[in-house]
Amino acid sequence: MTETHLLTPWVIRGLTLHNRILQAPLAGYSNMPFRLMCWQYGRPGMLATEMISAQALVRGCKHNEYYLLRHEEEGPLQYQLWGTDPEALAEAARICTGRGAAAIDLNCGCPVRKVNASGSGVTMMRDPALIARCIAAMRQAVDLPLSAKLRVGPMPDNFNAVEIARGVVEAGADFITIHGRHGKEAYNTPARLAEIARVVEAVAIPVIGNGDVCDGKSALRMEAETGCAGVMVGRGCMGNPWVFDRISTEISGKAWTEPSREARGEVLLKNFRMLVKLIGAERATRHIRKLASFYSKGLQGSREFRMGLNFCHTPQEFEAHAARHFGL
Repeated sequence: MTETHLLTPWVIRGLTLHNRILQAPLAGYSNMPFRLMCWQYGRPGMLATEMISAQALVRGCKHNEYYLLRHEEEGPLQYQLWGTDPEALAEAARICTGRGAAAIDLNCGCPVRKVNASGSGVTMMRDPALIARCIAAMRQAVDLPLSAKLRVGPMPDNFNAVEIARGVVEAGADFITIHGRHGKEAYNTPARLAEIARVVEAVAIPVIGNGDVCDGKSALRMEAETGCAGVMVGRGCMGNPWVFDRISTEISGKAWTEPSREARGEVLLKNFRMLVKLIGAERATRHIRKLASFYSKGLQGSREFRMGLNFCHTPQEFEAHAARHFGL
C-alpha cells in the first residue's frame, strides 16, 4: 500500500474531520437527501451544500431555505457561497454559521453561464484582488474554517491559480480547493495535476485536489502527483454514495465489493422519498430523473431505464419504473 495521509484526521481551525476525502459542492445535486446518502453509505470527511447565492440569502429569498436545510444525522457540512459583493458574502457567511455550518467556502470555479454572467464563479478568477477582498470580508465575519474553490485558471491562456491562492492566504483562508481544469475545459479533459501541484508548492496552507477522483487508485495518484493535503470527489459520487467508502477501503489495501443492483435501487428510492418530503411530489419526480440515471450507470438495461424516466410523472410511476429496473 502506498503511504498516504488521506485517511488520517484533519484538524482545521478547531474542526476535526475523520479523514481527508471530501464531497464536492454539486449544483443541482448535493441537496440534503443526496448528502445524507453520501454520509450514511460513504462517510466522507466533510460534506458540501449546493452553491448558495449570497445576495439571495441576505435578501431573505424563501427558495434559499432549501439550500440551507441540514439533516441532524449529517456529518460536518461546508456551506458554499457565490457572489461578488464582499459585504453580502460576509453577511451570508454569518447566516450560514447560524444554520450549523462547519465551514464556509467561496465559489470561484463554477463554469455555468448563468453564474458567470454576474461576474461570479470562475469569472472571478479574472480579478484576483476581488477574490481576496471577498475572503477578507468573510474572514472578519466568521471564525469557521474558510476556503476558496478555484480552477487552475479562468481561460486556457491564463493559469493564474497560484497568484489567486497567495492572495487568498493573505486574506485569511484556512485552505484552498483546486479543480484541475480551466474555466473553458470540459470534463472529458484529464485534470491538470501539475497545475494543482504548483499551487501546493506556492502556499503554506492546505490545498485540496479535485478532478477525476473516483476510486483509491485515482485518489492516491492525485495525492502523489500534487502533494495535496486531501482530495475532493465531485462527479464520482453522483449516483454513487459508496465511492467515499470505496476510496477508503482501497487505500487501506483491501478489496472493494460493488453494491448489488438491488442495493443501488434501494438507496435511490430512499433518496427519492426524502426528496418528496422535502420539495413535494411533482418537483421531486422531475429532479430525481437526472440523479437516477447515475445510479443506473454501468448496469444492464441502463439505456432503456434512462429513456423510461421521461415518462415518469408521479412518484408512483417513478418507483414502479425503478423497481423493475433494479429488481426490487
